Amino acid sequence: MKKIFKIMSCALLAITITGCGNDPKPTNANETVVSFSKGDFKISVDDLYETLKDRYATNYIIQQIDNEILNKEYETDSDTDAYVENQLKILKLYYENSDSKLQEALQNAGYKNIDEYKEIIATNYKRELATKDYVKKDISEDEIKKYYENNVYGETTVSHILVKLESSDNLTADEKKEAEQKANDKIKEIYEKLDSGKSFSEIAKEYSDDAATASDGGKIGTFTKDEMTKKFNQEFEDAAMALKTGEYTKKAVKSSYGYHIIYKDAEKEKPSYEDAKENVINTLVDEKVKEDTKAEYKALIELREKYGLTFNDDEIKNQYDTAVNNWLYGKDSD
Repeated sequence: MKKIFKIMSCALLAITITGCGNDPKPTNANETVVSFSKGDFKISVDDLYETLKDRYATNYIIQQIDNEILNKEYETDSDTDAYVENQLKILKLYYENSDSKLQEALQNAGYKNIDEYKEIIATNYKRELATKDYVKKDISEDEIKKYYENNVYGETTVSHILVKLESSDNLTADEKKEAEQKANDKIKEIYEKLDSGKSFSEIAKEYSDDAATASDGGKIGTFTKDEMTKKFNQEFEDAAMALKTGEYTKKAVKSSYGYHIIYKDAEKEKPSYEDAKENVINTLVDEKVKEDTKAEYKALIELREKYGLTFNDDEIKNQYDTAVNNWLYGKDSD
């Protein structure tokens, strides 16, 4: 929810000077917006403008500029609509799926209604697209090929023998040491049987502490890139991928589940470069966006320059230049 509230706290503050009903509206800078029948205190249109300019001009103007530019660069399509609805659904869960509670929260954050907030979500989505496009244009063909050679492989089927460790939460130091020794002794025994030529499948049935897979010879499934990392950890995937078909790891790999002796059952031929290229590019883009915390700022600054952004008010230009300097060279904030 922290990200949601951060978005809401940066809500567009659109202030319109209007009267009620048929009351006349101010028509020049010196006219009064607020006055009292007793005393000479008043607020003019110019006073209001100067105060709001100092406090809110940069945020308001940038929001309006980015809305205009991003809507020209990126069409609002079904992907945009799906993203907006999903983000709104997540936010509504926080407010017990109550439209009235959500509406009240949004109004308290400065929005007129849910539709206005949906526009902000759409703009944020398009900012992400702009950021990815900004990063993508600097990815070289050589970089794509290198990643393909080193990181793309076909679907891989693996089995394992799991040796669990006792939970160490309530164990003393001596008990932890004893548990490790017990696990190591079991692993040593398993390797002795494997090295003697016995079937991995049969040993898994006899020794594996993974009740869900032991009866099937330790088979844990077929995986594509990064799926083993998500299920176990990076060390597990690296060890599995380093194996040839029919080989098992010569050293047990540790994860949060315990120790794994991994066996590669099969590996399909990896997809062709052309078939894999788009996925590789997307992966590289995601990695670079994570690495460069300023990427979004750089992307939007470049787009504004592309559209010839010009400020006719020196004070607002200075505010913008200061903001840009802070974005690019200031400390990152959550």
